[in-house]
Amino acid sequence: MKLRRLAYVAVGVAAFLVLGSCGKGPKEEMTVLIRMMPAQQRYFKNEILPAFEKKHNCKIKLTTFNNEADLKMMLELDARKQEPSISLVKVPFEITRQLAEEGLVQKLDQVVSKDQVEKDMATYHPVAAALAMVNREAYYVPRKLETRVLFYRKSKVAEAFQKFEASKARIDAELKALNGYGLPSAYAFEADPAQWDVYDLYVAGAIWANETYNGSKTGRIALRGARYNGTSQNIIDRAYTLGATQDEIRTMKGQAVEETFFWEQAFIKNGLYNPGAWEDPWRGSHIYNAIKDGKAFVAYVQQIDLFNIHGWPEDPGMPSYLEEPEDMGVCVIPQGVSLTLNAEGKPVIEGTRKISTGGWWWGIPTAAPKSKLAYELALFITSQTNNAKESSQFGMIPVRKDLLDNLSNVFEEGWVGNIYKVSVDQISSQLSDSIITVVPIDKDYSKMSDNYIDAWYDIGVGVVKANKPVGKPEVVKSLDAVYRVKAKEILGDRYPTQAGK
Repeated sequence: MKLRRLAYVAVGVAAFLVLGSCGKGPKEEMTVLIRMMPAQQRYFKNEILPAFEKKHNCKIKLTTFNNEADLKMMLELDARKQEPSISLVKVPFEITRQLAEEGLVQKLDQVVSKDQVEKDMATYHPVAAALAMVNREAYYVPRKLETRVLFYRKSKVAEAFQKFEASKARIDAELKALNGYGLPSAYAFEADPAQWDVYDLYVAGAIWANETYNGSKTGRIALRGARYNGTSQNIIDRAYTLGATQDEIRTMKGQAVEETFFWEQAFIKNGLYNPGAWEDPWRGSHIYNAIKDGKAFVAYVQQIDLFNIHGWPEDPGMPSYLEEPEDMGVCVIPQGVSLTLNAEGKPVIEGTRKISTGGWWWGIPTAAPKSKLAYELALFITSQTNNAKESSQFGMIPVRKDLLDNLSNVFEEGWVGNIYKVSVDQISSQLSDSIITVVPIDKDYSKMSDNYIDAWYDIGVGVVKANKPVGKPEVVKSLDAVYRVKAKEILGDRYPTQAGK
């Protein structure tokens, strides 16, 4: 059964489940702390929660947080109240361990029996279930998986391919000024973005930045630049594609991290990024509008971003950001290769397409006044019908084993099916010996994130704005002088003894 048809069936199933099961007496009120895009929050409130409220004779109050620091502060403040109110919280993967180790969320077997937790967790895909664990203990109920893929405008990539030969000499000279060689030896610009490495992304961006579109010349590669995890994750993912280890990410050491910032200098210096990324600065919604306004032709995005960009013709709450939605292309992210070349003109690092897998999880605060009801709600939200419905509407990668293992039988063909196919291909490339690539799991990850963003603004944006020298030696000097020192301070006695050169 295809998912759009499944969605209609699910409505009937949900109605059947609650028929005759209404509770009596006054309604309990339970507060759920979330962060969602407006369209998804409306859907969650109007299409998911009412059946649960009716079945359990309760009223669910939604409260929102803005960022990870805000979430943590709200949980801390609520825990200190004489009568805490928050019973369930939607947690981004990056801070799952931090909240658990600081005692702000509780183990699931403190809510229900260990046998019940094991039985319930078995319904989720092993990847989602594994990422819900902290120190081998189940602390969270999976909500959704996510990773980044490449969005591109098909028509603009085709234009870039046609204009490459006329632009090749200029682009080669730009790169030679940075790496002393230029484009790699025997370089050929790939017409299919699914075959791209970072040099191909650079070439496309360098062509677009020097063409006039909508009356202006500017960078047409979009990225996040706001001070939040979405920005740091993009930088960290670039380092992963260049072969960085977890310890190198944590300490900011190693050639992969150095080459990441060297590439960022190149993209910024030569005007390939749209400067709105750091001038506004940009989050996901800014990228949508940049695509709509013709200011961005390519971007690293998540699955829900693609659904929002494409839009649903039949849903006025999710209009397309593209004049022609069929112009949306989706593929795996470019392969990581170093900007630095050897004497034969070959990258000194031949990387992969491996980036991090993350997502969101439901946690039950230690101070939750209605922990058992919250646990039931988390399971209800991720039931087969609800996980399928919400995934089909907003591009979430399902967390349930029965859905994720049978995507070809669940998701319809066309643009929806293509997003899921590409996303699963991307996640598959991130699995190695059954171990999934993730951002560092550390209680101070938020501080690491800030350190990466500070470095990007300094080594990348700041250096270019100040017209300072750009190059690999300058990158290494700045990392050594400031950011590796800060990384060591953040890690303290957790600093790894072997962490790159």
